[in-house]
Amino acid sequence: MTNSNGARRARLPLREVSVNQDINSLPLRDRKRLQQRAALLKIALRLFRDQGFENARMEDIARIAEVSVPTVYNYFANKREVLVELLKQDRHDAQPLYDKVLANPPQSPAEALASLIHANVAIIRRPADKRLWREILSAVAKSHDREDDSFEANHRVFMGYIDRLLRHFIEAGKLSPELPLDIAADVIFAINSQNLRHLASSERSSPEKVRELARKQIGFVLDRWSVN
Repeated sequence: MTNSNGARRARLPLREVSVNQDINSLPLRDRKRLQQRAALLKIALRLFRDQGFENARMEDIARIAEVSVPTVYNYFANKREVLVELLKQDRHDAQPLYDKVLANPPQSPAEALASLIHANVAIIRRPADKRLWREILSAVAKSHDREDDSFEANHRVFMGYIDRLLRHFIEAGKLSPELPLDIAADVIFAINSQNLRHLASSERSSPEKVRELARKQIGFVLDRWSVN
């Protein structure tokens, strides 16, 4: 696919914003609204990548979508809400990958959790992917203005998967039942966040390198709680 200048457009670095197949059972008006919303999110995603979050405007989304500015505001109260919805969609689309790790986790707790982190960052490979995620991480840092906001709710989805994996290995007798789950999950989430930032900022890093590094980091954290 090419843009108006003839240059090849990079694959969207967030998982493609998709319209749920179940919408076919909805009334036509509702289907059209969901389709319009998905189209606006795709346009916003491209703008955040190409122009940066700070420079992109709601007016730009409307112009490219060929709708009025009030139409865009009918779907999203502001640009921050657009960002939240993009991250929620990305997390939702990644959940089958998380579920796959939980369904058949590696034998080692560190390897299993590193595989979960790999599933979370696996699409961040190309320079365009990394550029967009740098924009997103910067925007989230500036917009994350209270302890329990929409960004934190999105984080809790991934935290839930970390918690489930830790409980799996406790029940399997590979981790001590004395392991403080809340603290361990917080530390592993912090490892994920740090490695995500490094991946987005480094030309040489890759999701596979992140997985290997995370395995060592998590192994170090969980070593004292391992049951031989």
